[in-house]
Amino acid sequence: MPAFAKKKFIKRENIDPRTFVVLGDSEAALAAIDGLRASFTGRIVVVPSSPYGQFENTDILNRKFTPLQKNEVYMVEEDYLDRANVDVVKGEIKTIDLNRNQIVVKGVKESIHFDKVLVAWGAYKKRLGTQEYSNVFYLEDRHSHARCHNEIIKAKTIVVMGGTFEAYQTAASIREYLDSIDYKEVQIVLLNPELSEVHQSFGKQIEKEVSA
Repeated sequence: MPAFAKKKFIKRENIDPRTFVVLGDSEAALAAIDGLRASFTGRIVVVPSSPYGQFENTDILNRKFTPLQKNEVYMVEEDYLDRANVDVVKGEIKTIDLNRNQIVVKGVKESIHFDKVLVAWGAYKKRLGTQEYSNVFYLEDRHSHARCHNEIIKAKTIVVMGGTFEAYQTAASIREYLDSIDYKEVQIVLLNPELSEVHQSFGKQIEKEVSA
């Protein structure tokens, strides 16, 4: 019987006293919880790395620029963590003591004792300094995506910075969306001072065709 179904009928500590801690709210973190709860009845603690912690499908943010629906963004139902018997501790991690098997979270009085810990953080974007610009957007969550969308449909020129595959995907999806709503005069510029990932992986000719 899956551990999800046992929640109402067992005291998990009596069966397995161990505590597993998952740091982050990426797809890797979600897969870990899903896999553990197939047989593990001990305590699972999640410390989200974002302020949302709802396992957002960030891949869709640069693939689709139409207004996003909630069911397109979130990977699980709102009560998923509750049904999986997962404790969520929100806050910034202060220290991880591997000798004592303890994690200290800022603003939380008691430290978290763990038997196993999984670091499931994703990469962080390098920002343009500390200053915030009103016309610069980072696609980090559905809220920033919505703000970016609202500005895009008012813009005459859009600059996508970076030479990663994601940057090319972002530029292409913006172009496709604007063309679909007959905003074909809007110019899109892909700005990258170095060799792009497309160039490095497939060569100059493919890069030229993709950019076109």
